[in-house]
Amino acid sequence: MRICVIGLRGLPAVIGGIETHCENLYTRLAALDPELDILLLTRNGYTELGDHEFQGVRIRSLWAPAMPGVETVLHTFLALIHARLFVRPDIVHLHGIGPGFFSLLSRLFGFTTLVTHHARDFERPKWGIVGRTFLRAGEFLAAHFAQRVICVSNALRETLLARYPYAANRLITIRNGGSLVRDTGKNDSSVLEEFGLAQGGYILAVGRLEATKAFHELIEAYLLAEPADRPLVIVGSAFTEDEYSRRLMASGSDRIRFIGFQNWDALRKLYENAALFIHPSHMEGFGLVIAEALSAGAPVVASDIAAHREFELDEHSYFRPGDIPAMAGLLSQPDYSRHRSAHACELQRLNTWDGNAAKHLKLLREIAPRRSRKSAATMPARGIDVVHSARRSNRPQ
Repeated sequence: MRICVIGLRGLPAVIGGIETHCENLYTRLAALDPELDILLLTRNGYTELGDHEFQGVRIRSLWAPAMPGVETVLHTFLALIHARLFVRPDIVHLHGIGPGFFSLLSRLFGFTTLVTHHARDFERPKWGIVGRTFLRAGEFLAAHFAQRVICVSNALRETLLARYPYAANRLITIRNGGSLVRDTGKNDSSVLEEFGLAQGGYILAVGRLEATKAFHELIEAYLLAEPADRPLVIVGSAFTEDEYSRRLMASGSDRIRFIGFQNWDALRKLYENAALFIHPSHMEGFGLVIAEALSAGAPVVASDIAAHREFELDEHSYFRPGDIPAMAGLLSQPDYSRHRSAHACELQRLNTWDGNAAKHLKLLREIAPRRSRKSAATMPARGIDVVHSARRSNRPQ
């Protein structure tokens, strides 16, 4: 079964939720079924040029213009033409509703088309009317022409179902895994010492430096709360520097520390040793950083949005989006241990990337063209029990 993946910038270790998703998913799919021929068509500037392989996955970097808003559109179009001329895949897997705009073209090229809906990107304030219209059209075309649309959370599927009820049999939920399992054995103290941090002595936030993540509101709440001897550490960067990220970085100080993009191992140590993890985002398709924090056993508080509710934190660990006094009240507490939810951590422990990959493998075998389905049916998922359901559930799937 030949699968062509389009919509990510690159991998490994490229910032972005889609990139993290793809790095975890496709390397595991390649391990589950060696008969899969997985080719990722990535963008130049994010990965090395030419063809290379990463953990069983082939990567081919294609040209893309370094222009926000144009890069995704033009690269997806060129990648589909490249796939038609040189790859001829059984399945094209498009990631995001921007690339999802080309679902019809993918079908016209004769490809079985799968789209993963990661977030309602048209709700991001950075887009003007043209960008929002394009992204809404991408969601519409994906819902109409893709053989399946994977939603990364039940909340996202319910929203999509309300808009396109006639697509119900093609909308499914496969929640992101989010469990951080990589570890090189680097000890805690070396990572913390690098950033001048103490075990249990800092508040952590992780994400891209963009307005929907609401780090500006978090900083305002932190300054209002003034938690004793606990700096605020923000991990992440922007795809491209803009006015918002510049203003945000300008607020950095000894107490508010921006430490940029971090690799898997450093990030896990930062989660494990945080006094509190906080995610104030106004809009998420899933909330991958919350999944990572829970997998590391951190106390977690988060904005009260539908995607975050699926993690089933304790009620007192949610706050209204944009409610700065409420955030300040949480941050000013002397002890954050009440926000460590054994229930939520256990749910996340069961919601692994291995399980996510197994569900994807079952789906790929279901929608594969007949010519590849026969050989795929002979390859078991190496003992992993695959459970696939599109039914509404408040539990991780």
